[in-house]
Amino acid sequence: MRLNQRIESAKLLSAANMLKVIAHPMRLEIVDLLSEKGKLTVLEVQTALGLEQAVASQHLTLLEDKGVLLSERVGRNKFVSLRFPKMQNIINCLENCCKDV
Repeated sequence: MRLNQRIESAKLLSAANMLKVIAHPMRLEIVDLLSEKGKLTVLEVQTALGLEQAVASQHLTLLEDKGVLLSERVGRNKFVSLRFPKMQNIINCLENCCKDV
């Protein structure tokens, strides 16, 4: 059975958009960091990856807009986390696939 018969078209389109947005080295780093650490503040993500505030904000906004991240504001802090923690499987696949390259 074809993929578009197993997954409804709206969900398939959403998944494709998520894959497109994480297809950037820094955004893959963010996914990896959040899968390892869980919920972090924007400042913690920025510090852990050595990013300038504006760059971190752009990447996190793109990931949130495409449904990869959840965000929550608590006081002055904005926390981000993965909407789908199993996205770590994508990182694991990349690690395994790239061993032979």
